This record gives sequence, structure tokens and C-alpha cells, in this order.
Amino acid sequence: MRRPRGCTDDEAGDRLFMESTTGVEDLAAALASIKAELEELGHTIEVINFDRLTDETGIAEATVRKLFAGDSVSPDEVDPPFKDRLRFLLDTRLKENGRKHTFQEVADAVGVAKSTITNLLNGSRNPGFDVSKDLAEFFNAPGFFTLGPKTALLTALEPVLEQARLIAELKGRRVERVALRGSVSAGSDQLSRQLQAAIHQVVETAQRASQAPTAADGGDEDPELSELAATMRSLPARHRRSVMGILRNAVGLAKHDD
Repeated sequence: MRRPRGCTDDEAGDRLFMESTTGVEDLAAALASIKAELEELGHTIEVINFDRLTDETGIAEATVRKLFAGDSVSPDEVDPPFKDRLRFLLDTRLKENGRKHTFQEVADAVGVAKSTITNLLNGSRNPGFDVSKDLAEFFNAPGFFTLGPKTALLTALEPVLEQARLIAELKGRRVERVALRGSVSAGSDQLSRQLQAAIHQVVETAQRASQAPTAADGGDEDPELSELAATMRSLPARHRRSVMGILRNAVGLAKHDD
């Protein structure tokens, strides 16, 4: 298929990918893996903040739920045309007063004529890479037009998996499968609350352990201290560093610059 006018090679590749049935099936398979891992960690897809997911990707909640369920989804549902994605940003990225940006305001911000914005919205014109990038930056939605739908969804869902894995690790459960690594954005509010509770439990254990007599003081080894040490050793290094910072603050061992 010929590359659409004004599209970069990467953008055209994303479009061609999602125009094929295989592309949609690949995305559905990736979401099935995420669903399976969440269930393995004791959660359902309801821990996902679907409103936030739609806001970040422009893909409707109903479409994402159909993908998770393995239902049939058309390529246009997963990867809407540029004009629909631009309209989505106009409708959702509002000014501080709650009103939509005018076409003229958008045009002035990205350095094009008002008629260009009109043509982009009615589908009679495709944007170049620079205009796409500038529009995304204006609406504070980096990568909104340049990331493919699969990358956008997996990137937005990665923090949910990270939170679920960390909760499992803090609870002493072993996470055997680690997949679909990506960049971090905003996670799940529900999982955040569970994560805070798990960290709070570890902090309380650390506080009690710091106040308990040690073997050198003539006391027996505290089982809670042993449990805390075992939990910390089981965490990946990057998670262990984060939790150790919290623990140091909790027990008054934080290092402060003079």
C-alpha cells in the first residue's frame, strides 16, 4: 500500500500494521498476556483505570475491553484516523477555563494557518511529522500521533504491571514471569492503594525491629526482623533501593546533606 501523503515511514508502518488482521490479533495477544499476568498476581483487569488509559492512548474503553475479552475489533477502532485523534485531543485537552481551544489558537501554537487545522479535522489533509509532533506537544500528549496503538497501549499499561509485581514481591510472593517491559507513566489507583498498604506494613515491621533488643543486647533474634530481611533480599535491586529509602526515613536513618 502506498504511504499516505505527509506520513513518515514509521507512521505509515504503524498504519499498515493495524490495517491488517494480523496486527489487531497481535495486539489482542499482547493484552491477553497482560490479563494472564494480572490474574497470576491475584488481580483482574478491573484494577486498570480505563478512563486514564483512554485519555493517554485515544482508544475507547469499549475497544480495549473487547480486546481483553478476545472479541472481534476492527483496525479503525484500534487505530482511528488522524482527524479523529486530533478531534479527541480538542475535546479532552481543555484550557484552564474549561473551554476548548479554538482552531486559531491551535494553528498559532503550531505555526500553521487556521485552514490547515480545518483540513486536518475534516480529513482532507494529512500532517507531516513536524506538525504531528507540534500538535502533540501543544496538547501535552507526547507521542500521541507517532506511537503505534500497540506501543501506546503497552506503554500505558506497564505501570499497572509494575505495581502488581511490586505488591506481590512485598507480600513475599515470587513473580516468575516478567514480560512486556516498557516506559513508565501513571499506574492504577487501586493498585497504588494496595502498594501503599504493603509498604506501610513493611515500614511498621522495620520500626518495630529497630526498637527490639538485639542478640548482642541479650535478647533473642526478632522473627519480624528476619522476615523483613528476607523480604528485602527477595526484591529486585531497583525496588530494594526505593523501599530502603522509605525504611531509612521511617526509622530515622535517612542521610541528609549538610
